Amino acid sequence: MRRREMPILRGLCLPVVLLLLILAVPVSAQGGGARVYLNPTAATIGEGETVAVEIVVENVSNLQGVEVHLVFDPSVLEVVDADAGMAGIQVALGPFASPDYVPKNEVDQGTGHIDFGYAQMNHAPVSGSGVVATITFRAKAAGVSPLTFTQVLLADAIGSQIPVETENGQVTVQVGETPTPTETPTPTATPSPTVTPSPTATPTPTQTPATGAVLSLLPSSSSVALGDLARVTLHVANASNLYGVEVHITYGAGLDWVGYEGQGCIADVLVGPSPEDQGVGYAASLQAPSSPFEGACDLITFTFVGREPGTYSVEIGDALLSDPNGGPLEVATQGATIQVVGATETPTETPTPTPQPGGECTDILGHHVVRWGETLYAIGRAYSVRPDAIALCNGIVNPNLIYAGSVLAIPNVPWVPVPPGPTAVPQFGWGPTPTCRYYHTVQWGENLFRISLRYGVSMWAIAEANRIYNLHYILAGQVLCIP
Repeated sequence: MRRREMPILRGLCLPVVLLLLILAVPVSAQGGGARVYLNPTAATIGEGETVAVEIVVENVSNLQGVEVHLVFDPSVLEVVDADAGMAGIQVALGPFASPDYVPKNEVDQGTGHIDFGYAQMNHAPVSGSGVVATITFRAKAAGVSPLTFTQVLLADAIGSQIPVETENGQVTVQVGETPTPTETPTPTATPSPTVTPSPTATPTPTQTPATGAVLSLLPSSSSVALGDLARVTLHVANASNLYGVEVHITYGAGLDWVGYEGQGCIADVLVGPSPEDQGVGYAASLQAPSSPFEGACDLITFTFVGREPGTYSVEIGDALLSDPNGGPLEVATQGATIQVVGATETPTETPTPTPQPGGECTDILGHHVVRWGETLYAIGRAYSVRPDAIALCNGIVNPNLIYAGSVLAIPNVPWVPVPPGPTAVPQFGWGPTPTCRYYHTVQWGENLFRISLRYGVSMWAIAEANRIYNLHYILAGQVLCIP
């Protein structure tokens, strides 16, 4: 495999050591402090049954905010929605800390990702031990599903990170008791054909992993609609004596990289684009006195958006694994493909003439091209225009269903007052520059959630003031206006 020097990741060991000097204290780097674990740690249920798993924080002081990222096997388990009145799938938050402000509470049943974060706004910080969330799982099929924390962040009242250790768990799903037909012992004659152990030559292929680790992108193939998000997870298997990882990802022209999420078994992470070849660079390293990693785990999840219909490759162009002394380790790589499917329904949105009898389209401020993830409410906030007027002007029957790439006429129908919430990036008529109380320079490892806790301002307000649409994508060194 060809190796080359990557601009943002030049020389793994020394830069990682320097990086650790400027990063916040790693989540699991200190002992004797707070601990987050699952209760029960291990559970066994039958197919179709449910089990409630509590996320418990122990021995914490001055807790004000919680952010948790956890993964499970979606082929074995699914999450039972804790709030049927809300769109999507949520988990139950609290009660140890009060979920006054909840910027995110999402479950992706397809990929097995659980992501939530919340903060207390009208309550004093809490100390001690208690349940911060409860997840109810339902068994789908027999198997064992690990429950793995990819990242846990605890914050105090001023937004400083509280060191925390995590303990993973698992749920085992069993099938019914078929062993009662003890007649099966009679076919013990069939063991004579256990000459089939000759297919124990299959273990010999497992010797190939033994020669080195395997880096792969999962799932190996996926399909998304035009404008929707696609996620691929960088996974390492058969790792031995692993201390550092350096990877360069390349992807097809019909995809755009929009961010990343989660941090796996190696938590100190550096991620950034490499503009010269439309790629993404990733580096991570353990910190002394941590022991080298052994086995398999998810390292990080990359998020792409489909911009053009087609099938595109996402490849690991370069990969370097290192031991505690900085020496290279042998590694094999496996890429992935993402199919972007065009939305055929968009032409049916063209009947704009139908709403004109209402007179809403006689005065047009401009036109807005819908981007992935935008809603009529987010677009309306961008221009202070009523969402129902935008729907009427563009012949949209279902205001909750708009398509990326659609061109919307924005009528001159003021929306006053404009309620708070997600705001699209205006594509014309940028309003007056907001007043900034502070300016904040983004540090490595920070996100809008933690920054909002520090200044007591909602993520939406910071995003709107800085024209940030993707709340999960900010860059180290970026200067933010804090309104």
